[in-house]
Amino acid sequence: MATKKQSATKSAGKGSTGKGKGTDKDAEETPVKESAEAKGSSKAKAAGKTPAKGAGKTPAKSSGKSAFDNSSAKKDAKSGPGRKGRAVQVKQPKPWGMIFTFGGVGVVALGLIGAAVFVVWDRSQPPEGVTDYYGDFANYSEVSSALQDGDVTEDDLEHPWVVQQTHVDGDEDTSNDALEYETTPPSGGNHLGAWQTCTGSVYAAAIVDGNAVHSLEHGAVWLTYDPALVDGDGIAQLAEKINGRDYTLMSPYPELGTEVSIQAWGVQYQTNDINDPKIDEFLDYYIQNADNTAEANANCSGGVSTTVEDAQTAG
Repeated sequence: MATKKQSATKSAGKGSTGKGKGTDKDAEETPVKESAEAKGSSKAKAAGKTPAKGAGKTPAKSSGKSAFDNSSAKKDAKSGPGRKGRAVQVKQPKPWGMIFTFGGVGVVALGLIGAAVFVVWDRSQPPEGVTDYYGDFANYSEVSSALQDGDVTEDDLEHPWVVQQTHVDGDEDTSNDALEYETTPPSGGNHLGAWQTCTGSVYAAAIVDGNAVHSLEHGAVWLTYDPALVDGDGIAQLAEKINGRDYTLMSPYPELGTEVSIQAWGVQYQTNDINDPKIDEFLDYYIQNADNTAEANANCSGGVSTTVEDAQTAG
């Protein structure tokens, strides 16, 4: 049977044990609380706030910034240079200078093409003011075809000499007095067998009509002037249009009565103005004109180069 002393000792032991158990429980609960506080501190740091120093203590002082300021800070943080996200697309300005440059080049190109087309079309039309002797026909090619087809005869033509191409050489007089032509200077008809050299040839004296008409038959253009009406400077100016230009020739024509007369086979243009632009137009249109050449594929070199004065001196 236990004594009172032993009972007291057991009671004390139980109490001590219970007390120890309570101490152990408190020790186990303490880390849990600290862990919760650490978790709260981590959340506060992540939110950009200073964590409270302990439970039950006075909350952290306010930073003095309003909700609007915090919102702005968040917005700035999102839009800052260090923020990763969708790339910002910068709209590039249109290269107006280059556009205008290429546009201008295109306009110029179209203008040049249009001008070229116009020149080609314009040269397909005979110059205005030209006298032609083909009557109802446009040119030598048309009247020649009509004769070959039997649609007309020479007697039907108003100017039959436009299709007459006989060489009148032989024992006959081949001077200008012996050869008669309907136009002055002549622009077609029967002629001499030798042509006048017409390789851009400028003659200082009159030439024989019969030789010059033969040159017209080859597709040449003959420019004549009245020496009594055109002075030295004017002659030089006209010579620039002819000198060195193949299938052309130029010579004075005394008593012509007009400053300039220019002729091709079956056509003629006369003017009292040596600056008349129709002179150049006539040259451009009728030199070797395929529709107006009475003898195609004939050349202008190798002909006679003598003048009337040369012939008179030799006689």
